[in-house]
Amino acid sequence: MLRTILTAVCTLEVVAPKTLVAAAERLALDNPEECDWRSWVLPGARLEGLLILWSMWRSDASYASFKRFLGVIGVLALLYPRAYVDYGSSLAYTSDSTPEWKPWVYTGTRIVGLLYVLIAVGELRRGS
Repeated sequence: MLRTILTAVCTLEVVAPKTLVAAAERLALDNPEECDWRSWVLPGARLEGLLILWSMWRSDASYASFKRFLGVIGVLALLYPRAYVDYGSSLAYTSDSTPEWKPWVYTGTRIVGLLYVLIAVGELRRGS
């Protein structure tokens, strides 16, 4: 099921990155109209989608590695949600932008981090 959901999201990310990023901003930011993306954000989103699709569908071994890698990202998001979001913001937005995150974003980041860790643990158990 994870592979199916990620395939749909990553395909959208490759085909229409602006639509996906703008929708995510509307959900997570109080001031999306005041924030300007850095020039690499849309090409970077496309590349991210392609890399995830490639790692998920290349082989079962690469898909397993991808899920274990999610665990590393998940630990960071789970333990340090504010730093995780703030670092990503500094990478994605120009220095003139000041993203104002909705109150749920840090808690949501922690929950997604936990989900990633659980996916990785499940994969590690299966691999043993």
